[in-house]
Amino acid sequence: AVASQRVALGALEAGRDWVNHRVASLDEQKALVLDALAPLGAGSVQGGSGAIYLVVRLPDGAADDVAVVRWLCDVHRVALIPGSACGYPGHVRVCYANLPLEKTKEAAARLKKGFEEL
Repeated sequence: AVASQRVALGALEAGRDWVNHRVASLDEQKALVLDALAPLGAGSVQGGSGAIYLVVRLPDGAADDVAVVRWLCDVHRVALIPGSACGYPGHVRVCYANLPLEKTKEAAARLKKGFEEL
């Protein structure tokens, strides 16, 4: 909690321009990730309003979220969080605000290919 408070204080001291620069690409990053998740079908994505991550329901044949995360990491070089680690077995958590926009584009393309294969 102390570290988060110090970061928040630093952002306040740096001013709104610093914050605006840091969040400017979030909408585009979210759109890229939503497109990458499209192969999972309508209704598979949950959340995302006001957050920097999405919770995604895996298809019935791929309900072992830990195995899916390992496979995506090993084969497609994308890292997700198993839903079971967050209380959502059979889901994955996809964070989209941790990379520069160009890296997000690359990761989203690999993620989409992985979900197309899944």
